[in-house]
Amino acid sequence: MDFFKQNIIPGEVIVQLLAFLIVFWALRKMAWGPILSALQERRDQIKKEFDRIETAKKEIETLKAEYAVHLQKIDDEARSKLQEAVDEGRRIAREIQDGARKESEQTFQKAKENLEVEFAKARLELRREIADLAINVSARILKEEMSDTKKQEAKVLGIIEELEKAR
Repeated sequence: MDFFKQNIIPGEVIVQLLAFLIVFWALRKMAWGPILSALQERRDQIKKEFDRIETAKKEIETLKAEYAVHLQKIDDEARSKLQEAVDEGRRIAREIQDGARKESEQTFQKAKENLEVEFAKARLELRREIADLAINVSARILKEEMSDTKKQEAKVLGIIEELEKAR
């Protein structure tokens, strides 16, 4: 303690204390207010930024939800249109199959009718040929009188062979 008693001069302490208070008061009036107001402005600015960020986050979440709903609608519309296209394709395929079936039935009926006509023509032609053959055979048989059955058979077979060669 002796050290403090010998080195501390009360007048200097008072002057220093008075100087400190004057400087403190001057700083408080001149610098402390602007520093505190600058700090307060900075706090307000940071708070505004955080509020703006929160607002942006909420907007982004809202946009995400709207985007998801929009994508779902697009997906539903795409599925709907795809299903419509598939149904339309099936309908067209059925129409094509029905048309082809009707056409094949018509073609079959025409072919059947043509076959019947050709069959009738062939029958008629066969009747004519049989009649001509019978007339030719009868005429030749009448030209020759035959009493022997074997001769008659041989003569008829010979006439038939001649007629076949002639045709």
